[in-house]
Formats: sequence, structure tokens, C-alpha cells
Amino acid sequence: MSAQFDGLLQWLCENGGYLHPNVQVAADEDNGVHWRATANIQPDTTLSVVPHSLALSYLNALVDDAHPALKSAKKKLCVENIGFFYLMTQYLAREKSFWKPYLDTLPQPDTGFTTPLWFDDPDDTAWLDGTDVYHSSLGRRKVYERYWHEGVALLSQAGIDTEPYTWDLFRWAITIFTSRSFSSRAIAPQDSKYWAAYKTNSDGRRQAFLLDMSHSPAEDLDFPVLFPMQDVPNHHHNAHVDWVFDPGRFSINASDNVEAGGQIWNNYGAKGNDELLLGYGFCIADNPNDSVMLTLKPPSAALQRDLRAYHPGYFREDTGDWNGEKATFKIHQLPEPSDGQWVGMWSLLPEPLLELMLYILRFERDVPFKFIEHPLQFFLHGDGKRYLPHIARMIVQSLMPKLQKLQNASFPAEPSSARQRYAAIYRDSQLSILQSITVALRAFTRSFRYVTPQASSYIPGKAERKCVFAFLEEAITNFYLEFEDDFQELILGLEASTNSIELDVMIAAGWEEDLWVLLLCAMLIVHEKDKESLTGSVVRSFASEYGVPRFSPTSDENGAPTILGVDHEEERNDLMQVVEKARERRANKKSFWHDGRWSERFIAQWGGRILRCESTMMMVKVEEDADEEARLVVYLQPEEAPHLQPILHPI
Repeated sequence: MSAQFDGLLQWLCENGGYLHPNVQVAADEDNGVHWRATANIQPDTTLSVVPHSLALSYLNALVDDAHPALKSAKKKLCVENIGFFYLMTQYLAREKSFWKPYLDTLPQPDTGFTTPLWFDDPDDTAWLDGTDVYHSSLGRRKVYERYWHEGVALLSQAGIDTEPYTWDLFRWAITIFTSRSFSSRAIAPQDSKYWAAYKTNSDGRRQAFLLDMSHSPAEDLDFPVLFPMQDVPNHHHNAHVDWVFDPGRFSINASDNVEAGGQIWNNYGAKGNDELLLGYGFCIADNPNDSVMLTLKPPSAALQRDLRAYHPGYFREDTGDWNGEKATFKIHQLPEPSDGQWVGMWSLLPEPLLELMLYILRFERDVPFKFIEHPLQFFLHGDGKRYLPHIARMIVQSLMPKLQKLQNASFPAEPSSARQRYAAIYRDSQLSILQSITVALRAFTRSFRYVTPQASSYIPGKAERKCVFAFLEEAITNFYLEFEDDFQELILGLEASTNSIELDVMIAAGWEEDLWVLLLCAMLIVHEKDKESLTGSVVRSFASEYGVPRFSPTSDENGAPTILGVDHEEERNDLMQVVEKARERRANKKSFWHDGRWSERFIAQWGGRILRCESTMMMVKVEEDADEEARLVVYLQPEEAPHLQPILHPI
């Protein structure tokens, strides 16, 4: 290997390249082939320079007369595939290839590559089961198989023997490009429409041909480029190097001091383990750039119409359909929140994801669409705080199937190969990230509960009012403390249908959702009796989000919206029958049961709608010394609630 890299260095220098004399190409079992400093290297030192004439990409195929089939293949093959097949042609004819010194130093096709494209053994694939990379690798493999068949067919039609162009050689070419290439930005012209493509002329010199790419589609200008020698240094996410793209050459400069004997690192950018494994075949434990992917399902057609006006990027240019790739977001590890400091946690989540979830949530609430120009500011310092507990639940619910699949997967206790070891690092990282997200967001949601059950006689003042998830007994207790007479009317009126005045008996009999709906309606009817009450504050907050149902005694009851808890005509009728029975039981016309607003529409549009949109199941302690149990809770937000401080006072 040393002789081969000596040959590469000689070839590089003979063709106008440069490697700093204190940079040595070294190799060992732990680091593979890499750069090492033979003496101290100061910051701002140029480590290497490679002229564009030595680069290898699909552009070379466009001017190479020795391979006319590929030279004219641009209308039949994508530019990426032309590059793969051109690299194969150079490898198969490497003894005559201009790039022979470079090809001799590359990993050979029979090397045990560790990208998922080479995971042919089911025992290897098992380690990826349930991960983002597993699904991505299947999709990529399908695309690459199509590329291979298309390229082989093109060569066959040109009368070329395609037997040497095997699937394994094609996979090798793909892996060389994905693991060692740089972006075409490195060779892009700076002030010209002409791109330089090089070939060797009859006297052995490299000759440049200028290609007018001004009419090429954007995807044809984004392609991988191999730079001999520049692909030797290993990646480290903390390495500080400068890539310098001067006209006609690509240089790598050191930004930090490198001590004698130290490894000289490159930095491929902020790449997570999914990208490293798919493209390069390795993973980094505790990679700070690692993430999990969350893809949102297409919103309803009506919401898509609203989104299209403000976010056309979420739709395909050719068909106008929703583009799931554009609605895929990376979520990184979330730290455990301390002392209720939630602002930092929300700042770590992708703002476009939060914005889309906001629009979806508002649409599901039948709230008119409103474009939010600065979503994070709206959530943290504006009226958007009311949505955060629900968005937290949406994210957890979206990621939970992925987490459960990883937790329930079956594979050997220990990896037995390099492929499995890297897959295990990636898998463990995915699991850790998913767990951190669910723990942090659940902690945020649960922070809207009490620290401990509070005294039943306590009502917080305005300055103490916070947002909470309350279960039914808590909400009714507050109703009792503020409107004792109406509380009596509520309980005695309900007795006509439930045959009990005991709340726990009613709940055990299956009345919980119905009681919530009727309580919310009662709160709206009575709240104006005490405008300073917490009940009034919560009702006004709900009204600012959902509006107040219009009252019309002669209105048609048909067409009431579909609402959880009152989502069928029979159930709406049942609740109205509860109201009618309460009226019969409570003859006092001043009772809120006799209020003219009661109707099936009113019940559905107010109590039922709020229950549907603001409720969730949560593990709670109903009594201080009791075990937690799953209960229906409703998010109650007073008008006075401060921005993002869900710290735990009773309602």
C-alpha cells in the first residue's frame, strides 16, 4: 500500500498537485488509510492542492472519445449513473487509465464494504430492522438496481461486452462515489456558464474542453466528484479545516495546529449516523449530529390548498402533489429539561415541523387558517403557547411506532461483524434519541399537572393562574368553589339521568365524557356571573380559540359538526335528553339548565368541540396516596397564563 501511495503522490505532483511535506499517508488497523503529521503543522497551512484536471466525474465521460456510448448517454442515463459507469470503465481498463495511480489506491471490489448496499446477509439486515436507514437503503437499492439495468442495456445496445459490468462492480463504483466524493461545487465555474471537462490528448497531456451547461436542469449540475488524495483523511465532526475552491484547483487548509504524530482530520460536515452509514459505511458513537426522521402524512386536501399559497416547496413541481420528502424532518437528541426550562427544548425542534403541526392542529379544530410568519416566536412568546402541549403529544404519537419497533426487534445479543457493529452503533443511537424525545416531551406535557394534589378549598389568584391538564373531579371542584349554587344545580340536574349525586359513581358508570361536555357548557352559561373568576378566564380563553356558538332558538339542528363525545346524532340527542330531564327535575327557571342556549348544536359546537380538541388520556394521581391511573384530562388555559411557564398550580 505504501508503494501505491508513493505512486499516487508522484502522479499528483507531476500533474500540478501538492501535498505538504509534513503530511504523510499512513495506515493502521484502527484508522485505515489516513493522513498523519510528521512534524508540527501551523494553522492556515495548505495541506494539499488538487487541480481540476485530476478530478473524476461524469463530465469526463462527456468528452472521452474512448467511450462513445457514455459520451452520448446523457439523454438516456442520469448524470449520477453516467459517473458510476464511467468509473467502472476506468477500473476495467485501469492499466491504460489516466487515473491508474489513483485506482490502485482505492479499496478493491472484493473489499468487505460496510454500507447497507452490501448487507446481503439477513443477519446483517436484522440489525437495521425498524430504523430509518433500513427503509432508505431498500429505496436506494431499488433505484441503483434500475440504474444498473439501464446502463448495462445501453452498453449492450452499443455492442459492448457487458459481462464484466457486474452488479458487484457497480456497487463498488457507487460506494467509491458515496464514500469518497465531493460536491460538484468544488469544480463549478465562478463567473461563467462553461464547465471545464478534461481528457488526455494524443501527446499525453490533459486538455480542457468547455461545456455550456447553462441550459442544463439544476439536477444535472449537482453531481459527485472524486479528487485523488483529497479523499484520504478521515472524518471528525470537530475537525477544523478549510476547503478552498479556487479557479482550476481544490485545496484543503488546516485551521488548527496539528502536533507531530497526530492524525490530520477532514470534516465532511454535520452528518448524522444515518448519512455516514448509508454513504460511508461507518458510524460514530455519541454523534452530536445524529437524528431521527419524522415524515408527516399528507394533510387534508382543504389544508393543502391553504398551504400551497405560503409554502409551495411542500409540493412537487411537476404534479403539484404533496411531497413527503419535503415534509420529512430531522429531530436530534433532546436533553432532559431542568427546573422547567422548556424554551431551550422547543428551540431544538425543527421550526418548520412545529409550524406544519400547528396548521394541522388548527385545521382539526375547525379554526380558520392563519399564516404564522415567525412560528417559534409565536409559540414561545405569543398566543401559540396553547398549542404546545398538543404538539408535544403529536410528536410523541408520531414517533412511538418507530420506538416500539426498535424496542421489540429480535437480533443476536452481540454484533459479529464490522457491518453489524456499525449498524448496532446506529441502532443504539436511534433508540437513545427516540427515548430522549419521548421523555422530554412527556415531561413537558406532564408539567401541566400538579406537583401534589392540592387542598380543595384553594383558588389561585390571577397572578398564580397557570395552564393545566385537569381531570373531571378537579374541574368540578373549582366550579363548586366559584359557583356553589350552580354546582348544586349541575349535580342535582344530572341525578335525573345518572341516578346518583356521587361523582365517582357517575364516572364508574361511564358518564365521564358526557359530564365533561355538559360541565364545559355550564361554564360558558354561568361564567359572566363572576367575570373575575378562574372559570370566566378559562371560558374566555376557549372563546378566543373556538368562538362562541351562535344562539338561535329556531335554528335547524341538522348539520351539527362531528365532535368526539357527541359525534353521532343519537349521542347528541342523548345529551339533550339529559338537559331536558335536568330541566324537569330543577323547576327553578333561573337554573342554568333552563338557559335558552341549550341545544344539540350548542352542546356539539362548544362542549363537544372543546373535549375533542383539548383532551387526552394521562396517568394521574386522583388521590395523594393512591397509585396513578389513566384518566381523561382537559387542557385548561386561563387568559392570564404566562408564556411557556406551565409550572403547576391548581385550577
